[in-house]
Amino acid sequence: MDGLRALEGTIDHIRKAAPNTVILGDAKRGDIGSTAPAYAKAMFQVWGFDAVTVNAWGGYDGLEPFLEDPARGVFIWCRGSNPGSADLQDLTVNTLDGPIPLYQHLARSADGWNRNGNIGLVMGATNPDQLADVRSLCPHMPLLIPGVGAQGGDLADAVLAGMDRNGRRALINSSRGIIYARPEPGGSQDFAAAARQAAARLRDQINRILTDAGKGWL
Repeated sequence: MDGLRALEGTIDHIRKAAPNTVILGDAKRGDIGSTAPAYAKAMFQVWGFDAVTVNAWGGYDGLEPFLEDPARGVFIWCRGSNPGSADLQDLTVNTLDGPIPLYQHLARSADGWNRNGNIGLVMGATNPDQLADVRSLCPHMPLLIPGVGAQGGDLADAVLAGMDRNGRRALINSSRGIIYARPEPGGSQDFAAAARQAAARLRDQINRILTDAGKGWL
């Protein structure tokens, strides 16, 4: 219960301090069609998340309740950043177009499910070649990209492989690299200040990569 109260407090603080911020609940929800509506209601109506991550292992009927509201984003876990993701997500499956890796089949399926334009994919930064494969399959879909920082994914590779043709729609996520940031020598020893510095440093690095690629914001 302490964790849930902390979550409530965090969401409430963000809504007050930065009301235009998109809040994504990284819950990786996934169940069958009879219970999925309750999970969707909890994430979107009870907690009030703007977007959520989901697990598609149960198929479309377990995802459909999350997809009904075009104003809510749904990121489907497609190819993880952890080493064990290869155990299942890289398996070859037979399709009408021939054999392809399971993660590519899921990306193609998600593209077909995206009738409301609110689907994105979770693609790990630790596999830039696979990230580029999925970007080519889903050229307009936002990609949530974990795995830089503590997991060792290369930031430049992730940005360049995950961005769309305009240099956008690649959402780089760093969790432990920011949450557990160490205070810089000679700087503030405050945890919040260290986390802020880590987030700003990552932002600046991403912007430099985009600028060097001719895709800067200005």
